[in-house]
Amino acid sequence: MSKITCAIVEDDAVSLSLVEGLAERTGMLEVMGKFGSPMEAIPWLAKNEVDLLFLDIEMPGMTGLEMLGTLTYKPEVIVISGKTGYAVDAFNHSVADYLVKPIKDYARFLTAVNRVAAKQKNKYQRQEEQNTLFVKVDSLLLKLDTETILWIEAFGDYIKIQTEEKTLTVYSTLKKLEEKLDPKKFVRVHRSFVVNLTKVTNVDMNNIEIDKRIIPVSLTYKESFLAKLNIL
Repeated sequence: MSKITCAIVEDDAVSLSLVEGLAERTGMLEVMGKFGSPMEAIPWLAKNEVDLLFLDIEMPGMTGLEMLGTLTYKPEVIVISGKTGYAVDAFNHSVADYLVKPIKDYARFLTAVNRVAAKQKNKYQRQEEQNTLFVKVDSLLLKLDTETILWIEAFGDYIKIQTEEKTLTVYSTLKKLEEKLDPKKFVRVHRSFVVNLTKVTNVDMNNIEIDKRIIPVSLTYKESFLAKLNIL
């Protein structure tokens, strides 16, 4: 697994430097950003997602926990605070751990990081499982990376799975396969078609284009399809 990306939001320069040093010492973390206040961190975090935040609570202008409410995604959080009184509130925000300053115990710091690393490992394993599908082709079970699927088409009692390299004909229903795919990436656009949203190149009123193939979008599925597109 690659390094865990992190950012540090801490208004005390000494504490910030200490956390940065401990983070580098683990060999597991890559510090992507350091900020002295939530006001400095928020614009950066709006454009850059990290796996983990080291977050102080009492800071000028906004508390660390208030800052969490402004984020559009949910990174893991390790709180670094000079007081224990915020612990209950912090864990109500599902933080991974709570460290009390001054942080001098490397073993305790490493325990907190390892807790996050274990969560990340489980997350990646779940993603890998979701991206892997075994399909029966003739008498073989063929391992398929769902990331390579362009679209799936109903074909009588069979379905045709079009990948980047080949077409697989499988005895199954479109609905059954759709239930095994990531709903954030794969969406029904027609009673006969499920498409991989990440492969769509063009969209017009009634059709989409994937790999130069025109696929119809029916009125029944049009609204739900458009809702999943990142439209400017």
